[in-house]
Amino acid sequence: MSFLFPFLRPKYTICHARPTEPIAFPKDDAAHYWAQSEWWYYNGRLTDQHGRAFGFELTFFKRITSEDNAPFLLIPAHWLRDACMFSHFAVTDLQKKRFIYKTNHNLFRTWRADPDDYHVAVADWSARKLNGVHSLSASMKEYRIDLWLVPKKEPVFHEDMGIVVKGGENANYYYSYSHMDVGGTITIDRQSNPVTGKAWMDHEYGTISIGKHLKGWDWFGIHFDDDSELMVARMRDSSDVPVKTFGTYIDREGTVSRLPDSDLVIDTKTLWYSDKTHAHYPAAWQIRVRPLGLILDIRPLVAEQELVTRPIPYWEGIVGVTGSRGATLITGHGYVELVGYSNKSSFEKYFKWISENSGPNAARKAAGVQSR
Repeated sequence: MSFLFPFLRPKYTICHARPTEPIAFPKDDAAHYWAQSEWWYYNGRLTDQHGRAFGFELTFFKRITSEDNAPFLLIPAHWLRDACMFSHFAVTDLQKKRFIYKTNHNLFRTWRADPDDYHVAVADWSARKLNGVHSLSASMKEYRIDLWLVPKKEPVFHEDMGIVVKGGENANYYYSYSHMDVGGTITIDRQSNPVTGKAWMDHEYGTISIGKHLKGWDWFGIHFDDDSELMVARMRDSSDVPVKTFGTYIDREGTVSRLPDSDLVIDTKTLWYSDKTHAHYPAAWQIRVRPLGLILDIRPLVAEQELVTRPIPYWEGIVGVTGSRGATLITGHGYVELVGYSNKSSFEKYFKWISENSGPNAARKAAGVQSR
């Protein structure tokens, strides 16, 4: 049909080639319209003038739809949107032991993802970078954040100089601003409170393929009180057995150590059950980083920090960290993301649907739509 109506052709062409070009700044902070999937993710811990502490998460996701079919519709997805964007915002109020979140999407809302300067937004939620400073804004019932974040270390490239394979045939780019000083305000019930804190930012983009045999992943981003940081990620198969683990350690001066599977041991100590999604999430861990002599005990500061989102619910929350580096005691805080634990909403079925309904010839599967 697109040969009869050229305006129905997809606007963007996805590149599935394995990444080879090095990441370059500032251009690669901005949106990439050759990348099938992309996200910008922030988390952090805030403290107000009264000593009250909060965790926050703000994430913007973008997917180019030129190779997808629209769910439940017999049309290519790009007929509705050339780029699908959605966003998640969550706050953990540690004084009240309360977790609240909201989602946003661009189907009927304004949005932006600039390819030249880093500025992404869905409705009135936004993240941007100006003169090296990141600014965030998001709101929901009872809570609003308006923050500025200043990176104190150079961006960190994970695994092979920022090129990461997650079990599929493709690879994607992945880097982090692991240490960002935070200022700004958190507004609670229309009462604005100045806050300071520390934050983490992840940016991933490319063909983010998940191996068909994989069920989900666990991700840990930790700030130690000595101003060093640790990222650990592991992929799990359909039996929840880890099939790949990797990590990155950044010392207080910014020196990076990349950690292969053999350097890392993650033991789950207890579980938390979700009545909403029937998921048994890990709820305490011991992580050992052999070459650094790190032994860490990690525990959620609030048990229920689950985002019941469609199509994939996940647990994402602030954690406390204690442990040792050799003979030295060490403390800190961080965020943990747990994906693929729900039996009510199957991660495996979702990615099976994605694999069957995306790709260069996806439109051929739409009834009455000719291959482009």
